[in-house]
Amino acid sequence: MNSPLLIATADAPPREDVSPFRLGTRAPGEASGRIGLAIVAVLLVVLFGALNSNFFTLDNFVTIGVNSTSVLIAVLGTSALLIAGYVDLSVGSMVALIGIIVAKVALVTGNTVLAIAVGLGLGFLLGFINGTLVRRLSISPLIVTLAMLALYGGLAFVVSSTAVYGLPPALLELGRGRIFGVQYAVMIAIAVFLIGAFVLTRTVIGLRVYAIGGDPRAAELCGIPVGRTVVGLYATNGTLIGLVAVLTAGRLGSITPTLGAGFELDVLTAAILGGVAFSGGAGRPLGIAIGVATIGILDAGLIFVGMQSWWQQIAVGAMLLLALAADQLAIAYRGRRARHATASFSVSDETRTTAPSVVSGSDAGGGDALPAFSIASARKSYGALVALEDGSFSVGRGEIVCLLGDNGAGKSTLVKIISGAIHPDDGVMQLEGREVHFRSPQDARAAGLETVYQDLALCPNLSITHNMMLGREKTRRWLGLVSVRDDRRAGEECRAKLAALGVTLRDDSVLVRSLSGGQRQSVAIARALGEHVKLICLDEPTAALGVKQTAQVIALIRSIAATGTGVVLVTHDLTTVRQLADRIVVLSLGSVVYDGTARDLTADQLWGLMATGARPAG
Repeated sequence: MNSPLLIATADAPPREDVSPFRLGTRAPGEASGRIGLAIVAVLLVVLFGALNSNFFTLDNFVTIGVNSTSVLIAVLGTSALLIAGYVDLSVGSMVALIGIIVAKVALVTGNTVLAIAVGLGLGFLLGFINGTLVRRLSISPLIVTLAMLALYGGLAFVVSSTAVYGLPPALLELGRGRIFGVQYAVMIAIAVFLIGAFVLTRTVIGLRVYAIGGDPRAAELCGIPVGRTVVGLYATNGTLIGLVAVLTAGRLGSITPTLGAGFELDVLTAAILGGVAFSGGAGRPLGIAIGVATIGILDAGLIFVGMQSWWQQIAVGAMLLLALAADQLAIAYRGRRARHATASFSVSDETRTTAPSVVSGSDAGGGDALPAFSIASARKSYGALVALEDGSFSVGRGEIVCLLGDNGAGKSTLVKIISGAIHPDDGVMQLEGREVHFRSPQDARAAGLETVYQDLALCPNLSITHNMMLGREKTRRWLGLVSVRDDRRAGEECRAKLAALGVTLRDDSVLVRSLSGGQRQSVAIARALGEHVKLICLDEPTAALGVKQTAQVIALIRSIAATGTGVVLVTHDLTTVRQLADRIVVLSLGSVVYDGTARDLTADQLWGLMATGARPAG
């Protein structure tokens, strides 16, 4: 049994308690503490109240709430996009275009329900178009949505160059009506925000949004449909903007094509001021709500003290710049804290240096035993470039096969084919004698084939538990109705998997960014473990690691093989090969040139095979 490996944290974030409703989930990412911003909001209230006593009236705070409803609804979609690493600058023009069309439909038909449906549906459509363009054009979302801002703004004038008014009473009642003294619009905004906050922090889709913002490639390799998720976020954002347009039409009673000018700036400012990172991967609903409240108080206060409208614009722009500067300072602070508060990771000096007794592919159950995995005649070309000509080898149960070759030999292509990341032009793969075809990494993982990539495919902004559950999230029914993540169960499985490798985890809420290279390797390897796993492929697992960390990873690989799981190890480190390999497979110019034991080759012969594809005379 391996000596225990220990992950402890000297300065880890405190474990976050489950919600008062015992959801058993933790909000993803790093908490964006906004106590300072809340204090600023309170000080603004005191300041404006001192300058004008009418600011303290209940009616004024009700008015602030009503005026903030549009931002509160819109900021939810914008924040989700920002957390995922995207942005939509066209929301202001979308409000104008959708509002004009909603008003026209309501005026012509007199049917409020139809007008609402048109508003929400058009919002969904415009958001879907934005998302599709961002994904298809592979251009910065800033550029794409800036273009759509101009396009939608122009179309609003095409639909009507003058104000549309005379809306039906039912639509006006939706925007102005009250119950218990509170406007319907305020109640709708609060309900939408709370539901959105719940989805973002407690559900599977919410975790995946944070993962995409942390590292989209890692998220995709974990089986998350990044493209569909991003397009869905844009469509959802558009639907929320449609709701804003409907409520605004009902509240104002008329719509002009200039409606929404500068709205995108207010929404962005509220989101970033509330702690949503413009670079993606961070932000919490509570901070966002505080940001919205701060903007509302500032706007109302400037009006009360008699400031001209342009001073409001100056104040909002200045706050946005300050928020962006604070965002960059927070990123720098997190980086320094991660460097200086790395979790301790100790290994006993008694770590085993000889491989455990395993059943290799050549003698597992006799000559007729099926290998854990085999691939034959795999081929992949990119136009005239042949990346892999003939990839063929097999791996027995509990066998460690080292895949070697010079740069450009075809190793990475072969690994990507095995993991489902790319599709071969030709070839056959079999898992325990059954032919398999993988359309994505998720298909490969579902079949029992796991890959630990060279960059580990971990999201640095997520905790250890959230990284290990990504793509295979545990869920439960909250109150028997709502599907939420089961982070408690996932945490237990996380600790069990690490324990199986001899790793003791003291705090599974530690963010991956605070771990060292060897610790991250342990997490990535542990994530690949499972009773259903037949084969684990590790791509350069000891690259850029120190001697002690390399010894830890070698011990982990041995413990995996000892359970009967086949292992494919891609490496350039011949010392590691000598310590681990039951068999080696050497590729040269896209073809397998050697498949046998390392004992039959000297170091010079092995280097010769890797460099030229020919075995030098020994």
